[in-house]
Amino acid sequence: MVNINEELKAANAAKAAIHVLSTATFRSAALQTLKKAYHIAVLNLSSGGISSGETLNEARGKIGISLSNLCNGHGPTTPERIDKASREIDDWIKELEAARACS
Repeated sequence: MVNINEELKAANAAKAAIHVLSTATFRSAALQTLKKAYHIAVLNLSSGGISSGETLNEARGKIGISLSNLCNGHGPTTPERIDKASREIDDWIKELEAARACS
């Protein structure tokens, strides 16, 4: 399990990486960043993470599924999948920031 600040840092890195996913030049680096964010989200979800409520764990679960689909070759990396993951990263960041403010 990582602390909330480390998880937020991974979420912000994922947000930056998702935007370069569609370019061939940085695709490998972007996928590595997204895989790291996936592992952090899932690790904190499965361990309960910080006691921040249901919405953060829901966001972790959603981003875990989206990033797994993008990173593990579960179908093509379409613009729709990238957009969905981008929106879910934004939700994850919002919930992390709210949890950090409460702690």
